[in-house]
Amino acid sequence: MFVNYNFELLEKKKVTIPIEDRGFAYGDGLFETIIMKNDRLQFAVDHLERLQKGMKVMGFDKDVEALNLEWLLKSCRQLKEKNKFEGDVRFKLMVWRRKGGLYTPTSQGFHVLLTARDFTPVTYEEGVTVDFCERSFVQYSAISFAKTLSSMTYVLAGIEKKEKQVDDLVLMNSEGYLCEFISSALFWVKNDQIYTPRLQTGCVAGIARKNIIQTLEDLGYKVKKVMARKQDLLTADCILSANVAGVHIVKALEGRSYKSVSTWKRIFQKAYYGG
Repeated sequence: MFVNYNFELLEKKKVTIPIEDRGFAYGDGLFETIIMKNDRLQFAVDHLERLQKGMKVMGFDKDVEALNLEWLLKSCRQLKEKNKFEGDVRFKLMVWRRKGGLYTPTSQGFHVLLTARDFTPVTYEEGVTVDFCERSFVQYSAISFAKTLSSMTYVLAGIEKKEKQVDDLVLMNSEGYLCEFISSALFWVKNDQIYTPRLQTGCVAGIARKNIIQTLEDLGYKVKKVMARKQDLLTADCILSANVAGVHIVKALEGRSYKSVSTWKRIFQKAYYGG
């Protein structure tokens, strides 16, 4: 298996991380998950923009310019070819600060790691079963719009999901406002009005979320970004999740079933795929 580490193509086994590494010790970094379908890198510009915005917040140096679209496209295609992937590919782009310091870092430099694996999206033809997360809460911050290596909120939610034997969980913040699913944006429909949580709740500024909202509005739909609570979701007519892997519809939440909502699934899939 080959990876791209600090702008160099290497065998995976040759990449070593020291114990004082800040990504390992503090989760002092960011990541993006990017899908290549039919040899086309999806939403590449949006992923880079979110990553670079996060790196700016974290105080990384001007070398962020090296993480540009030309490099990303070339590196992803190179990894696909070198690793002999035949179908769609899931890339993970990670950046983290170079060593030095404790909670207060002493470096503005960063490491880069691009990895690749086969991608086959999970499909839920009849919809997903979900519940509310009770043990982990999202927090708003200057960096909450990005995906950070400090992902314990979502790891704890993943453990709870497994224990509850459901497909996903709805996360809220400490004030009780709806935020997102474990790794997907949250949308719901009530009386033909589409809603999604505001970024001020602490939810990630999802790439699929951004593009779906834009396309829906181009199609004439209005998407309200709101501060909403659990009851707003329980009384919704339809609930959907969306991330770079696609759109899924919720068939059951906390014992309530949702039926006759296939029309909204088609609308959101059209918005996601641009069809």
